[in-house]
Amino acid sequence: MGQKAITIYTPERTAAHISAEDDAFINKCAFGEASGILGSLSCVKVDDNTLRLSGGGVSNRGYILWIPDGETLELSVDSGTAGYRRIDTVAAVFTKGGGEIADTHTFAVIKGTPAAGTPSAPALTSSALLSTGNVNQAAVFNVHITGSEITSVSRAAVLLPAASSMPGISFGTAAPDGGSDGDIYFKIVG
Repeated sequence: MGQKAITIYTPERTAAHISAEDDAFINKCAFGEASGILGSLSCVKVDDNTLRLSGGGVSNRGYILWIPDGETLELSVDSGTAGYRRIDTVAAVFTKGGGEIADTHTFAVIKGTPAAGTPSAPALTSSALLSTGNVNQAAVFNVHITGSEITSVSRAAVLLPAASSMPGISFGTAAPDGGSDGDIYFKIVG
């Protein structure tokens, strides 16, 4: 095909032409990262077998998954084993559809391997999501388990920039008093 127009008018009776892939492309360009946390997504321990997600979402290679405002999602964590430590990963799991098969995108807990010493987070499946059935698991949080207790939850993904964190443009009628590296000053003489 070589090119695809996304933001074009299509007559009312014309089939929709914008796909999830188109949105993912736009999101990857806007966020500057392929995957990461959006908004204020949090993951808290409810008990030693339950985590609760709320307050935001995630971009997984540009495909968005979120917890709607005012809602929560609880995820089950397998019990730990006395004398061992483990790191599980809360991941956004995207599976590419195609034809008559819909894409799926869900949060899941990927279980790590118990270790008597220092555990490692589980290896995740990585894919460019080009073909039906491809899976990409994007790490969002790591869950640290000692014995049968969840001892902590840590962020595993980058925080993607919000519009408020983007650089702003300031202006005035006088020369600036100072500045920082990267500042640009224009003086217009009329």
